[in-house]
Amino acid sequence: MTKSRLDEVDVLKGISIIAVLMIHTTASAVSTLDKSSISYLIFAFINRFSQFAVPAFIFASAMLLMYNYGHGFDWRLFYKRRLKNVLLPYVIWTMIYGVYLYIVHHVPLRSILTVKNILLGGMFYHLYFIVIIVQLYVLFPVLLYIYKLINKNIYTILISIIIFQIADILLFKYIISRYYQNSGNLFITYISLIIAGMYVGDNIQRWKKYYSKKWLNLSFAVIVFGYLFVDISLKAFANKQINFNLYNIYYYTFILIASLFFFALSTKILNHHMLSSLLIGTGKLSFGIYLSHPLFLDVLNHFLNTGNQYLYDIYIIITFIIIYVVSYIFAMFIKKYKFSAVVVGK
Repeated sequence: MTKSRLDEVDVLKGISIIAVLMIHTTASAVSTLDKSSISYLIFAFINRFSQFAVPAFIFASAMLLMYNYGHGFDWRLFYKRRLKNVLLPYVIWTMIYGVYLYIVHHVPLRSILTVKNILLGGMFYHLYFIVIIVQLYVLFPVLLYIYKLINKNIYTILISIIIFQIADILLFKYIISRYYQNSGNLFITYISLIIAGMYVGDNIQRWKKYYSKKWLNLSFAVIVFGYLFVDISLKAFANKQINFNLYNIYYYTFILIASLFFFALSTKILNHHMLSSLLIGTGKLSFGIYLSHPLFLDVLNHFLNTGNQYLYDIYIIITFIIIYVVSYIFAMFIKKYKFSAVVVGK
């Protein structure tokens, strides 16, 4: 049986889905604007700093799995409910995006009906996340077993996070990449987030107290590593030579600290009624917003565009607002119907 809902997790999901929308609405600006312009620097900063978004979702998913199911449950019922609420929406939206690509973008069927598109989340650029979540659910018993082995104290957890993440990087670089090049589709890429999420979910009350004491430390850490990650990303965008080992260190450290930071921030946001209500509502609809927003964004880009570079900044801001509002209303509308679970999840 699942425990009571954690409002702070819904706030974290709300923050994360907003960051996802920021990534996708600023992507065109990052790729097209003059890299010496102020607008480019602002949008590129927003785009790169928001990269914590999907990792934070994975962190939250691992946290909730541990919080609800870490101490015994009916496995058959678990798989039936979890996979139904993820796999069916995945199938529905894979079909929707496949039809959309065929009708609107005139993509040939032979390019649409591939193993990568159908099974590995390749039909549209955001569906890879669902593939990761399915892996997390399927392998949760194994992850739970490993977690219990390493969960001696906070130090064994920290050491395990470092060791597992380094092992993942080396494993992909020297073995997996020979056969499969997209590390972003593999759950092991986010192993540090998964272990950290499980630990927090297992010690939720103690971590709430810890956050209140270490708030300034987390704030400082997310600023430092956020800056380092954004800085090295912008150098890569400018085709400057970078140290990829250093990039990995900055990236994985940033997304882990950012996930912890924004979860801590979420607990504080609960004290502010209007903001927390907005983010909780957004968080509860986040799966539907995530699945649907690229469709609305792609359609909007066909109708709302500007060739005037002076209006481009306003265009990006307006696009973000429209996509947020439309996808929010869509997910909320679908939630009213009995079939909503197969479209936008439970």
